[in-house]
Amino acid sequence: MSPAQGPDALAAAIDLAAARAAEVGRRIADSAEDLDSVARRLGGRAGDGGWSGRTGDRARGEAADAAAEARMLSGNCLFVADVLRVEGSRLARAVTGWDAAEAAEPGTGDAVPVQDADRVLAMRLREAADGLAGRVDPATRPCLDLSGSTDDNPHEVARLWHLLGPADRTRLARDHPELGSVAGLSSATRDALNRTRLRRLLDATGAGAWVGGRIPDEVARDLTALAAYLEQDPRRHLLDLHRDGRAVVASADPDSAERVVTLVPGTGSSLADLGRTGERAGAVCEAADPAGACVAVSWQGYDAPDGVVSAGSSAGPAWAHAGDLRTYAAGLDAVEGLDGDDAPHAAVGYSYGSVVLGAAAADPEGLAADLMIHVGSPGAGVESLDRQWVDEGGVSRPAVDDDVVAVASRWDPVPWWSITGVSGERPGTNEFGGRSVDVTEPGAGPEAVRTAHSRYFDPGTVSLMEIGRLVSGIE
Repeated sequence: MSPAQGPDALAAAIDLAAARAAEVGRRIADSAEDLDSVARRLGGRAGDGGWSGRTGDRARGEAADAAAEARMLSGNCLFVADVLRVEGSRLARAVTGWDAAEAAEPGTGDAVPVQDADRVLAMRLREAADGLAGRVDPATRPCLDLSGSTDDNPHEVARLWHLLGPADRTRLARDHPELGSVAGLSSATRDALNRTRLRRLLDATGAGAWVGGRIPDEVARDLTALAAYLEQDPRRHLLDLHRDGRAVVASADPDSAERVVTLVPGTGSSLADLGRTGERAGAVCEAADPAGACVAVSWQGYDAPDGVVSAGSSAGPAWAHAGDLRTYAAGLDAVEGLDGDDAPHAAVGYSYGSVVLGAAAADPEGLAADLMIHVGSPGAGVESLDRQWVDEGGVSRPAVDDDVVAVASRWDPVPWWSITGVSGERPGTNEFGGRSVDVTEPGAGPEAVRTAHSRYFDPGTVSLMEIGRLVSGIE
């Protein structure tokens, strides 16, 4: 590849190729699961559509072989997407640097970085070609303990996963289907793995094959709702999935986004109403970046309290999964940072979600977010900014006032719950620290007490405009 190629055109071509490879990989993974479903049905009882004898064995074997082949193709496509996003971006930056130097003073551009980046990209793509040609058999690859090799550090996971070839990735994915919930893998890979797990969990609920006895009705409801929500828009990515009815869904691939907004919903939220959380997160993205380069993430990674009484009586649900939010954010930062372009990340905690957000940042390891926005907060789980930490590229530091913002209406009664001390102090007060933004609607009076808490993300409101302004202002 010659440095003479236009840098803008090169970068655009690499981005497009990576996106297409990721999309093809995700779709083929779905096809592989379809084939596996066929094989399972063929293996059922004759009266239920199963086949017996040699014909049945041959049909089941061919379906299973086709599924294995599809998974190999899917893994290679996802590998290519990952390589193009990371190594391709490095090549595009090198070409851009060479072009800028040549434009300033012809003959001064250094082509060595371009050649080096091009060589690495070609070498990694050759790995995919070897896998597709069958020159590397995943079954012959040595066993790798991803967790033991990285100590579950998302930054180490991201680095190691990127170094692995498609054969190693295929074996790990085959032997460890739970990899879809491992922070540090690319979002496209996690989506493909988690969709397969979701379909198998749904099959298990339908067949009554649930470990531990009776299938909880609410779990079956939530998983079914999640599947329907994903089906509505193929761009959505399933970043995390737990069999107890918790999940994390992005509106698109966050790894290549120019901006990411993660919304932690509040009381009463679940996968059954993921559409509402997604709409609110999407509204923030739209307000911050009308051009559409922002990815909205609905983080239903905790068991939210069912009602106001349970939410107001304990911060336990927030602390129970605060570590999960911290791990998710660190993984997002680790993967996205591999290409050398750090996209801003805003974490938004709404209502009881604010308690989760504050609890996640209370660990000295810090939360990987460029801005923490508490909307209608009843408290941040802790008493002051002194107990909030930020993770910057794997390095923790104490949070400062500009890292934490409280957004509230004067007519919202929820923030006043902080006087009980159950959920900690709310951000933006003199006692806590941080910034405060008043988003009381013009002309609002006492009647707004009934609606103020539920309108923060409504189109055309002062609150949504201000939240969007805060997110767009992150450098």
